[in-house]
Amino acid sequence: MLPSSLLITRRWRNRITPVYAKLSQENLGIARLLNQTYRDFVGRKKGELDETVEGLEALDYDYRYIRGLSALLDRRCQFESKTTMNPIKIRRRVFKIAHEKSLPTTPEAREAVLHQAASELKVTVEELEEALYGDLEDEFILKGFKPVDPMALVRQYNLSLTQTLLFYSTELTFNAQGNWQRIFRQIKWLGLIYTIWRSNGGYQVKVDGPTSLFKLNRRYGTSLAKLLPTIIQSPRWSISAKILRRKEKRRLLNLELDNQKHDVYLQALKKLEEKMYDSQVEQDFARRFTALDTGWILTREPEPIPVGRQVMIPDFSFQKAGLRVYMEVMGFWTPQYLKEKIKKLIQLDDVDMIVAADQDLACQKLDRIGKKLNVLYYQRRIPLQPVLAHLKAKEKCLVKAQVKRLYAKTLTIKKPVVEAWELAKTIGVLEDAIKEVFVIKKIPEYTRLGDMLIRKTKLQEIQERLEERLDQGELSLREASKIIEDTGARRPTSILDVLGYRIEWHGIDPQSAKVHRKTRAELN
Repeated sequence: MLPSSLLITRRWRNRITPVYAKLSQENLGIARLLNQTYRDFVGRKKGELDETVEGLEALDYDYRYIRGLSALLDRRCQFESKTTMNPIKIRRRVFKIAHEKSLPTTPEAREAVLHQAASELKVTVEELEEALYGDLEDEFILKGFKPVDPMALVRQYNLSLTQTLLFYSTELTFNAQGNWQRIFRQIKWLGLIYTIWRSNGGYQVKVDGPTSLFKLNRRYGTSLAKLLPTIIQSPRWSISAKILRRKEKRRLLNLELDNQKHDVYLQALKKLEEKMYDSQVEQDFARRFTALDTGWILTREPEPIPVGRQVMIPDFSFQKAGLRVYMEVMGFWTPQYLKEKIKKLIQLDDVDMIVAADQDLACQKLDRIGKKLNVLYYQRRIPLQPVLAHLKAKEKCLVKAQVKRLYAKTLTIKKPVVEAWELAKTIGVLEDAIKEVFVIKKIPEYTRLGDMLIRKTKLQEIQERLEERLDQGELSLREASKIIEDTGARRPTSILDVLGYRIEWHGIDPQSAKVHRKTRAELN
């Protein structure tokens, strides 16, 4: 956050937005210049540094921008007092001597006071003068400075502007894609008051702002501002807030931000590109499950699940064709943690949850949820077999329901050749359901070739081309396959068989295979 006096905003009707610094060459240039200035002043007094920075305000920039960048750079500095003596003790001694001798009105009288004080304290006059006001901020020495990339500094400035404005919010509403585990962990750690609800298939969270409380709470406002960096680390996010500015005669103003318009300004922190795991057990399970390529999509830290007035974010979710199964890994717990976790798990309605509990830490309390949820125990690593069995059972139930529904309706197929996986993707069902329907249901105008359908008119077209070619002489399998594939069909050998052709093989090399019409005996 920045001091409120450095906040730069723009108002339009009932909207308010921070005036972000663009990532222009001019703005980056001043950020680079300030960086270099701080580097150059390492070993010198803070007062001298501040005077130089104030001189930069004479440039054609908003002084609040210069001071804002400087405030951020100050936080990257290490200032120390040069003196090892106690300035307060020294001042008391000097002022006591000055009082006894009456106030010094001449340089000579001042020197006499300093000499007597230095003699009594057994230091030199130079050391005494240096320590006299050594505890004042301007006298501090810049011992170290950690430079920052100019673009990162400007983005951090923009982020700080937003945090400062949120300090005056009555409420903050946001939604995000992914990153929920860290967001709610941060909300809980910061002690923020929140409400969560479903919205457009996702979730929205409303956090009470500091000005929604009985009086402006500076600590709470600071906590709310600290939540912002965690939200904007999500791949997609949007924020809306109600801002109450006292100088606006207590009128509420709307602040609206989202990743598409504002990410380039606010991206002060590196985006979360790699999945972080709470334990080696979870990471090991994710690696082994993903390697199986089951068709189920494994997601780490999925969308939150509202549980009463709280929220629960399972460790994993499994998704396939509209099915969703969650898994919570309980590898470490305290009695209070277990009590709260069981309370949440019991409240879950219409949620398919697998609970993987460490056998060494498990207790009988988990058996209370065993009938409602699927509890499995593990030692050192989570077994895949029971998880796969549960997912397979869910898949079979869904296939059965989908087959029943598909059998009762007319399948609309536009393509002359379609495979089960293609049709399943188009309709939004499991591939196994389409394969079963192909077997038990006759599709008008189509012939089934395994898990592929081909229009009868397409088969007739293929046969006419093959007959025309056979009338000219010997036909190789390679040429026949090309004729079939040129029509847009697939699986040439299956089509040749259903059309009544025979393949004569000469060894295992398909290049030497020939295609012949079947004899009457072969057809019979």
